Amino acid sequence: MKRWVRWLCPAVFAAAIFAGAALLLLLPKRDLSEREKRYLAEFPALSWSALEEGTFQSQWETWLSDHFPGRDAFVGINAYEMLLTGRNALQDIYFAKEDYLINAPTALNLELFTTTLQRFDNFAKNTGLPASLVMVPATGSMKESLLPLGHGAYPDDTLFAAAGETVSSMTVYDLRPQLAQADRTRQVFYRTDHHLTAYGAYTLYAAWRETQGRTVRPAEDYTVTAYPGFCGTTWSSSGYFLTPPDTVELWDSGLTPTVTITDGGKDPVVSDSFFFPSHLEELDMYPVYLDGNHTLTKIENPDAPDGTLLVIKDSYAHAVAPFLSEHYRTVYLLDLRYYRGNVTQLVQDYGVEELLFLYGTSTLLTDTNSAWLF
Repeated sequence: MKRWVRWLCPAVFAAAIFAGAALLLLLPKRDLSEREKRYLAEFPALSWSALEEGTFQSQWETWLSDHFPGRDAFVGINAYEMLLTGRNALQDIYFAKEDYLINAPTALNLELFTTTLQRFDNFAKNTGLPASLVMVPATGSMKESLLPLGHGAYPDDTLFAAAGETVSSMTVYDLRPQLAQADRTRQVFYRTDHHLTAYGAYTLYAAWRETQGRTVRPAEDYTVTAYPGFCGTTWSSSGYFLTPPDTVELWDSGLTPTVTITDGGKDPVVSDSFFFPSHLEELDMYPVYLDGNHTLTKIENPDAPDGTLLVIKDSYAHAVAPFLSEHYRTVYLLDLRYYRGNVTQLVQDYGVEELLFLYGTSTLLTDTNSAWLF
């Protein structure tokens, strides 16, 4: 009996190894991880030079990690093991109170941040157009009471102060008080995603307009339809796959816009809606707003009272744009991650009358694409 017991653990270990290898060879391979929102590694090409340089070995390890049987389950097990052993605050994503999954602070790169804002400011100065800078704060900076002990410090206070000192040709709007006030009664930030909810996007739009003394369409004018089951990018990256999903809301005022989406080398896509419902069948439903990230999106509402607004933005703007379109006959959404044309020429060709820079603070700490703003 003792001899049998002595060989049990090695036998089980060997069986697990062989079973894992067999499953790795036999199971079909995925190209895309829907949970992680990324393409998985392709099997590396074997060559003598790749072996000599060590690139084959590293690519093999990446491929093995991406395609290991039961990978999603092991990622989740690791995340919860880190949580249960008191290492929550050391992770890139915090498991916070009230089922919030919150990105840890982005490292403060004040030089990059101010360089980006100076480019925005110089562009606004050169166009001579009225310009606004609206920065969306990081969820963690607004929900600090929910964060785990020992969490990192969010730099948003520093960023808003630096913005006010850096720019002179555009107006900086700090809308954090309005967002915080709204969040006391209704969810402004998603629990499983870094974006604002539809209600949060409406709050941001209304606060920006009201601060300028402009009219706002009342929230009561919108028909709100809720879609449960939204698991955003924070959820996908966290491993905390037992976290309850969010709900996506579509706010419809009855407006029928003309939405034209343009990407380089592709035919334009034209729609008569802000919303692309096919994305409601996915785990990450956020691209339901304007079909997600694109180079240039044009929204036309010929009945609006104001002229043409150019929004230079990241993805936070997608849920805000439908509200802006209530007031502007034309709204252009320009993403500098993809656009490589002359933006000054675009302003002239399209008769732009006003500029809005709309970004999350975390984006402004890492993104270098403002270099393409000329």
